[in-house]
Amino acid sequence: MAVVGLGNRLAAVRNKVRLSQEEMSQRLGISRSAYQNYERGQRDLTAHLLWVIYEEFDVDPLWMLEGDTETGKSRHHEEAAIAYRRIGIAVERRIIERGLTVTPEKKWDAIEFLFDEALNSDALGPETEGPDTTRIDSILRLVS
Repeated sequence: MAVVGLGNRLAAVRNKVRLSQEEMSQRLGISRSAYQNYERGQRDLTAHLLWVIYEEFDVDPLWMLEGDTETGKSRHHEEAAIAYRRIGIAVERRIIERGLTVTPEKKWDAIEFLFDEALNSDALGPETEGPDTTRIDSILRLVS
């Protein structure tokens, strides 16, 4: 089953790094004809090749398969980055509002904990504001 647009996204990665098809195939460790089949959409990339593309070019495998953004990162990656930032800002604001003295390590422990909690609850997305102050306070009590 061919993944729609996969060949176009593969070509976009190659063009972004300014490689010929021959150079790209060498970087991926495959023959030029095999590479051309992938780029033409005649074959789907293997899991191994998705991993190599990620390792070599820092391209999210989900983006390669989904193609839902133009940045080379999947929508989930962008949502996670936004959520992480919102949580970090919320924790920092709460520390300032309460006049707390929290070491950087403990502050990041709190942020990591709240982010993991958001990931596990599927609470990522553009409409997510971040944790409420009560939740932040309880986590800050745990880490301080």
